[in-house]
Amino acid sequence: MKRRRFHIVITTLLIGIFLWLSVTLREQFNVTVDAPLTVEDVPEGMAIKTAVPRQIRLRLRGEGWRLAGLLMGSSLRVNIPFASLTPGNRIITINQIVERVTLSPGIQVLRTMPDTVVVWLDRVATKRVPVVPDIALTFREGYGQVGPVQLIPDSITITGAETVVHQIREWHSARVAFTDVKAPVEAMINVARSDGPAVQCIPPELQVRINVQPFAEKVFSGLPVEIAGTPANREVIFIPPKMEVVARGGIRQLASLMPVDFRVVVQFDNIVADTTGTVLPEVYPPAGIQVVTHHPEKLQYIVRKRL
Repeated sequence: MKRRRFHIVITTLLIGIFLWLSVTLREQFNVTVDAPLTVEDVPEGMAIKTAVPRQIRLRLRGEGWRLAGLLMGSSLRVNIPFASLTPGNRIITINQIVERVTLSPGIQVLRTMPDTVVVWLDRVATKRVPVVPDIALTFREGYGQVGPVQLIPDSITITGAETVVHQIREWHSARVAFTDVKAPVEAMINVARSDGPAVQCIPPELQVRINVQPFAEKVFSGLPVEIAGTPANREVIFIPPKMEVVARGGIRQLASLMPVDFRVVVQFDNIVADTTGTVLPEVYPPAGIQVVTHHPEKLQYIVRKRL
């Protein structure tokens, strides 16, 4: 008996929900949807030089059940033939969009965002530009990067409106993050998408290589101190004349280095400007090597006339 009452309650509840939906979905609602925007059939040898958005936002009004069918169905697309735009201003307006978007009867386009899109053309141009990697790296404790990030290829061919392409000096890769890295990285990454007028990039993907090694520290002793910019009639004697450097880097890279791979330099202008009797040297390590510390921190000096 209780089981039969349970079924009756469930059935009644479902019928109530159905009736509520039937009434509610007949009411008018407003919804906002995004639709990809494409300008088709651009004349050969020409390219769009204005920033045409990849998507346009549509504010729609209609009965709930019609809007529900739209939202659950295939996505909207707005394809505008270039020849359909009015010569002279070439502006996409809400009227062109209403004509080109396929909507069920009873659904009305209230507005578009943006409300107008300017489509101006320029001659097509192509050139080769270097790619700058946009990569964030975090390493596992005890590991680090050795050498620069390598991109293969390191440049791409861009094609677009001449006035746009002429101003581009470099291109960036898409933003990519690698975390907890403890081994060399080798992956495919995309080039960044254009934020303004459309620019085609060939190839659209690049191979990235990052040399990652276990890190260690090593002491390099007996580094001679150089002086730069000394007048011909002066010579400088440093006390002490050599330094010791503690360097950090990849284990295999450190193993192959010698003291001669480092440079310790003091600028003569710093000596002229000094009032303490000591100067701070500049230490130049090989690429990919970090100087942790050097001893002594500062150097005493004697300046005398050259004999």
